[in-house]
Amino acid sequence: MMSRSVGFGCGLFILASRVFACEISLAYNSDPSPPYYVGVGDISPDHPGAGVELAQLAAAKIGCTVTLKRLPTRRVIAETGMGKYDGAFMFSYNVERTAMFAYPMQGEIPDKSRRIATLSYSLFRLKGSSANWNGETFSGISGPIGVNMGWSIGKDIQALKVPVIESYNTQENFIQLRLGRIAAYATQDIVGDAIIQREDMNDVERLPIPISSKDYFIIFNKTYYQKNKERVEQFWTAVGSLRESTLQVLIKKYSND
Repeated sequence: MMSRSVGFGCGLFILASRVFACEISLAYNSDPSPPYYVGVGDISPDHPGAGVELAQLAAAKIGCTVTLKRLPTRRVIAETGMGKYDGAFMFSYNVERTAMFAYPMQGEIPDKSRRIATLSYSLFRLKGSSANWNGETFSGISGPIGVNMGWSIGKDIQALKVPVIESYNTQENFIQLRLGRIAAYATQDIVGDAIIQREDMNDVERLPIPISSKDYFIIFNKTYYQKNKERVEQFWTAVGSLRESTLQVLIKKYSND
């Protein structure tokens, strides 16, 4: 009887090993970006967000599991780049990052069909402020524009000859804005809108014209990619497929976060 139990247990272990033949470690931002990831801090909650669930489903589709770690953006980039984690999300294409990270590519350009999402950046200002963006140029800017530390939008704004100042996270930038230490704050629509609603910031508004819209990807450090190229390519393809078929269902699940 005991030998049968042992044999049955071994069979289950072998079956589980075949079903989930690999483990992928992914790091992502400790700030919330609903509905893609929710909650604050270094713990990944049971209700993690639509983007996190999409990554988990994509991994399962290719026979893998995902382990998650939340960190500030710069640590996500630094620690994933040095190999502590296999990959990271969500990041727009950045030529400088390609020295450390692999993106899903189609020839010489990122493959947007395998993106996890497309997000817009907008300018947030105090109501009554003269700070403005008309889709091409800034005007009425009386000081630096705040951005999150390590976010690519900062370089986009600097390219337009407007000074920026980095703060640690979204919360700190809104504090700086309300204290009058920055002229405006540039961040992702979904991030800024969520904080304004959560904190009941009736004195802050988002301008209607986005500064830019960017495709976002799950990226992998180059060492991991080179050793597991087929697996990563399959994972990216699964992300693209599930984004089309499943993401909107997941987003509805998080509509109140």
